[in-house]
Amino acid sequence: MRLLVPLAAAVLLAAACGSDVVQGPWDGLDASSAAPDDAGSPAPDAAATAAGADAAGVATDAGLARSDAGSSRDAAHSGPDAASPGPDAASVEPWSFVVMGDNQFATASCTSGVNERLAIPKAIVAANPTLVVHVGDLMDHGYEAGAYDKFKSCDADLLAKAPFFPVAGNHDLGSGAAVAFRSYLEEALLVTGPKVYGEAKWAQDFEVSYGDDPTAYSTNPSAPANRPDLPSGFSFKTFHAFRFRNAYFVGLESGTQWWTNTPKSWITKHLAAARADPSIEHVFVWLHHPLYSSTMPDDDSTQDSLVFVRNAYDAIFRQYGVTAVFSGHVHLYDRFYVPDDGHATRTASPPTSYPRTRDAIHHVTVGGAGGPLPSSCNPIPGERQETSNAFQQKRACGYHFLKVSVEGGKLTFDATQVQGSSTSYTTTAWDHFTVE
Repeated sequence: MRLLVPLAAAVLLAAACGSDVVQGPWDGLDASSAAPDDAGSPAPDAAATAAGADAAGVATDAGLARSDAGSSRDAAHSGPDAASPGPDAASVEPWSFVVMGDNQFATASCTSGVNERLAIPKAIVAANPTLVVHVGDLMDHGYEAGAYDKFKSCDADLLAKAPFFPVAGNHDLGSGAAVAFRSYLEEALLVTGPKVYGEAKWAQDFEVSYGDDPTAYSTNPSAPANRPDLPSGFSFKTFHAFRFRNAYFVGLESGTQWWTNTPKSWITKHLAAARADPSIEHVFVWLHHPLYSSTMPDDDSTQDSLVFVRNAYDAIFRQYGVTAVFSGHVHLYDRFYVPDDGHATRTASPPTSYPRTRDAIHHVTVGGAGGPLPSSCNPIPGERQETSNAFQQKRACGYHFLKVSVEGGKLTFDATQVQGSSTSYTTTAWDHFTVE
């Protein structure tokens, strides 16, 4: 892999960073609403959002790009046969990744009264993942001075264990937080990831694309541009993608529905490149805002809702046969199986094994790494009887993470509840299913 990195930026960044069991409450699927954090917030304040952005009012390129990231050959799927394995799938060494989200650490405290905020990283280390993806809201107030230094301190053991790929949530973008988050993201991609994984192995196993979109986007919500390609009309350009072994990951910048900040052309370019490569067996997308939810409204002008984000991206995900979409924002575990033809998949007893196909997508919300739980999960919030309801498979309330194990063409998903403190915690299996 060849990474295009400005020498001065790499040297400065390297210099700066070189030192160095109780069952959870399940809903019976026969069902008041768990609102996502800040769900009722109005559209973002333009002055606060643009604070700290570059003087020209546009996001600048970070300079890290996969050398072949410009490939956009059309590889749209044409049916189940498109999911045939790569030429040497059996030879791919088994590996795994963890999905987590919504820690919402406070700058003044790693727990803020929620001991599980520190127990979950310990449990993830014990799960021994090859890499970790985070669906956003790393910090509660990402705009505060030293916020992401605090994050690195709180999650130090986890960050020393495996490469860490975060996307921004609304708490990582608002009130000028985007600048600090972007700085941390670049450190994770340029310095920490290669260091933890081993630089020689990193160069062999990872292909990372970041800063590969040359378009100058507005960073001001009150001065939107580049619509409809850029749904919100502004972006801080923290979206990134990477290839690892037989999988391709595409990470979006999103927050509330008003912060749908990733250009559709960039997503299309990477999904097309993934599907044009016969060695890629699995394609994953991760972002903060869900497209499907049991508790968020489909379309509500008074609060954060699903339709805007779904209308922006769902058709692209379907066109290129995305395997799974991971999100956060709602502080629940919420899983859906959504086929392209729209038929209902909800049953009283969801399957534990699903076919490997490009004609349906698994949508999984993993928002339980420490942010406030709805009503303390007692009871678990009821479900909205809207679009998402027909595709619901499993839901649960509590602190948790998701591990995905990859063995060639087979995927095994395990959701785990964590209760207790970093020195004394228990784990409980919540959900288990395979895709093969």
